[in-house]
Amino acid sequence: MSLDVRFEPDYPLDDLRPADYNPRRLSEEAFVRLKASLRRHGVVKPVILNQDGTLVAGHQRTKGLRAIGQTTTPAVILPKKVRLQDEIQFNLLHNKVETESSVVYAEPGPIGEWCWIPWQTIEVADSRNIPFQQAISFMTAGHGPWGSVVIDDQGRIVLNAEYAVVAKTQRFDVLAWTVASFDAGQLAQDLTGEYGVYDWSGLEEKAPVWNQHIVQPNRLRKHTSKAKEGQTRYRSETWDGLVLPWLTTSHRVVDFGAGYGDYATHLREKGYRIHDYEPYRTLKGKYSLDIRTIVGQIRALEKDLRSNGLYDVVVLDSVINATTSLDYQRWVLLTVNALCAPDGQVCIGTRNLNVEMKYENSEHSTTKSATRLNFLDEHSVDMRFVKGKWQRIRFHTPETLRELLLEYFEEVELSETHRANIKARCRGPRAFPIDDYREAFDNEFNMPYPDGYRHNKHKGMVAILIELIKERNALKEG
Repeated sequence: MSLDVRFEPDYPLDDLRPADYNPRRLSEEAFVRLKASLRRHGVVKPVILNQDGTLVAGHQRTKGLRAIGQTTTPAVILPKKVRLQDEIQFNLLHNKVETESSVVYAEPGPIGEWCWIPWQTIEVADSRNIPFQQAISFMTAGHGPWGSVVIDDQGRIVLNAEYAVVAKTQRFDVLAWTVASFDAGQLAQDLTGEYGVYDWSGLEEKAPVWNQHIVQPNRLRKHTSKAKEGQTRYRSETWDGLVLPWLTTSHRVVDFGAGYGDYATHLREKGYRIHDYEPYRTLKGKYSLDIRTIVGQIRALEKDLRSNGLYDVVVLDSVINATTSLDYQRWVLLTVNALCAPDGQVCIGTRNLNVEMKYENSEHSTTKSATRLNFLDEHSVDMRFVKGKWQRIRFHTPETLRELLLEYFEEVELSETHRANIKARCRGPRAFPIDDYREAFDNEFNMPYPDGYRHNKHKGMVAILIELIKERNALKEG
């Protein structure tokens, strides 16, 4: 491999430059266990440094070393300075790569020492955890052999086996720490314990809410290839499976968080009474926000609400999974609760955490779906770098989704809970304090835009929506 990393077995801790961003938080209990592990085994996994000396991965480990009085650490120095997103990917993989799903053997070195294992000696008896291997491969191809393994004196790789599989495939030597076989089990147990949770708060400024527009797919587009000529791609499971089978032209519908509005446009052409609202509608083919169209959607909703009242059907397709905070998740659900007529229903589709983790933990799958890796915080939120921008993805299990939706609706019926897109049909909107609704509307219908801009064209719609909610609640109480 042409990208050669440099290994320093005793890099001075005082020379390290901590990164501005570290995506993990460590509890006091976990920190005590980390210090105990360092005392027992030393550092068997080097920290990773950017070419300029910035600490890319190993922040908690260096903190633990200082706490027990150590002054140096083994370190791998990358051959070139990497971008922020790659720094974070190194950090994430460095913490998550400690697996031994694959069964791999190689030539061990002297016990208690670092050495480079020739890739020719690596024997892969059972290759598993394909998603991890693909993620590791991407980073080693771009930055060189940045990782390491722990091997016992019998030649079994007991930690980071997937990294060794990649080394065999890409033909690069592997940095290894050799342990006695009778110590290997304890070491693996100590190092694979829970050492903190992912914390994405350090990326708040780099992931503003308007970045979420990059997740909007182009629905109902036709394939351009001759082999699939006339076939539709990128359909919506929520619309196709949960809404359209029973929807009629007599229903009044609002598609909230409609993306490019493809389904609304398609259905209006067929005579359906449907409005759509997307606060981050962009100009075609651009990242520029189409403020004129967004304000036009709000005015159309205001006019329709004044004339016809609340809606029979509210569709929330792939919106909850794009909410950037728990506040926005609450504001979205309060808003669709408000838009729903007393006898109406809200149809929801969102990402299934169980299925996502099943993809990740697939042992032999080679499908594109299995290439995803998740680094979830305590709220089941992942951060991904998509089209040059940071984007949040929020996941729910069927259980957490039901519990959440029951806060806003009296009846919640889930379906297709085994699929990647959980579907929910909600009825009986619950009553909330008017101030709660007003806060939600001020955020959902007057969203923040770049440079602090807000259009402030939502007040008329908010006023009529508040009056309709009061009528709905009074009717329910009566």
